[in-house]
Amino acid sequence: MNLKRTVKLIRSIAAIILILTFYILQLKYIDLSANAGELDDTLRKLLSAKQQRHKESDEPNKIKSNTQTIEELFASRQGIITGKSSVKKISSFEKSSRPQLKETAAKKNVKTSPEEKNEPESLEDILTSQSIVVLDEGSGGLIYSKTPFKKMAPASLTKIMTAIVLLDSKRNLKETITIKHDIYVRSDGVSLGLKKGDKTTLMDLLYMSLLHSANDACIAIAEEVAGSVAQFAKLMNEQAKEIGAVNSHFVNPNGMPDDRHYSTAYDLAVLSGYAMKNPIFAKIVGTKKYQVKIITQKEVAVKSNSNDKKSKTALKSSSKKNSKTTAKLKTKNEAATRLVEVARTINLSNRHKLLGKIPGVKGIKTGYTKAAGRCLATAYSYGGKQMIIIVLKARDVVSDTVALIDCDKYLNTSNIALKSSAEKPAALSGSAQQKTGVILSTISVSR
Repeated sequence: MNLKRTVKLIRSIAAIILILTFYILQLKYIDLSANAGELDDTLRKLLSAKQQRHKESDEPNKIKSNTQTIEELFASRQGIITGKSSVKKISSFEKSSRPQLKETAAKKNVKTSPEEKNEPESLEDILTSQSIVVLDEGSGGLIYSKTPFKKMAPASLTKIMTAIVLLDSKRNLKETITIKHDIYVRSDGVSLGLKKGDKTTLMDLLYMSLLHSANDACIAIAEEVAGSVAQFAKLMNEQAKEIGAVNSHFVNPNGMPDDRHYSTAYDLAVLSGYAMKNPIFAKIVGTKKYQVKIITQKEVAVKSNSNDKKSKTALKSSSKKNSKTTAKLKTKNEAATRLVEVARTINLSNRHKLLGKIPGVKGIKTGYTKAAGRCLATAYSYGGKQMIIIVLKARDVVSDTVALIDCDKYLNTSNIALKSSAEKPAALSGSAQQKTGVILSTISVSR
């Protein structure tokens, strides 16, 4: 019985404690909500005080930006706006200050315009090339230049000169030629794997050189036209000087790296302008896709017949007799394989990334070696503009060329003189021999 009473007593005490705890928590909650209300009132007061102080502190800024506020503030505080004369003075001050305020607002709008903030002030802010020339294709005059006469590695832009020599040789481009030996190029160079006995046309070799930039195709052209690479390079140098590219020296037809092989942006522009006057060259470099055909030789095994079986048996039996008989039978057995001609078609794509994407771009040639960097020659004809654009050793040849297409937006005049930093080459001081129909611009350089 005592145990039951004890349990009941404990339960009663626990219930009383729970009830008391509930009431105490409720009272505390009421106090907290009351305090929160007081805190809200305090915060409101502080916020209004801060806003008032901000208005007062903002008053000097208004005074600085508006001279009329100065006059009104000064007059109101001193209590002098009481007569007609002071009113007239204020009104006249208002009139004189209005245009100034308009000009100030206009200046602010110019400064804060996001488009003008992002727009570069000059071409130098966006161009990445080490050497640049923009040549007027019609007159031959320079539109824009950056170190135009600096000797640079031309990379595959060399192939422009290779095409000029072939086209000026007046060879029949439909003529089928035979490759005289296996043509090997450096592992980092573009190649189509031309081998001894391969047959193709000079026209297809031109497409391989200019569209696909195939280095072995250039060697094939050189050996067909001049007999050797060295003799062809001699022709390249002679014709380059006749055209007006007097500061170039070529030692190979494909632009593979060599310290003796160099050109300038100006020379390459002159050569490109000359080449674009040839309709065959212009058509090739402006072609997006083209299919060439190479007839190559392939060794095929001939099916053996009864006579062949007899010869094999005879070969075994005679091997014990003498070597002469064995040699004769071996020759007959080797005749069981023969060479047959197989047509090999290759689909070529133009590597000029702007061709077909920007109206007026007529293509020409891309180039790259580690020494030369990224290079690009472009012909552009649109909206009254006819330009040859050369960019050498650029981080981004595409963006540079796009900017140079619209270079008149950045230039004050249509004809711009060379910068004082550009050095005039010694070879330009004399009169260079020119081919008929080629315009070589006269350039005066201010020092």
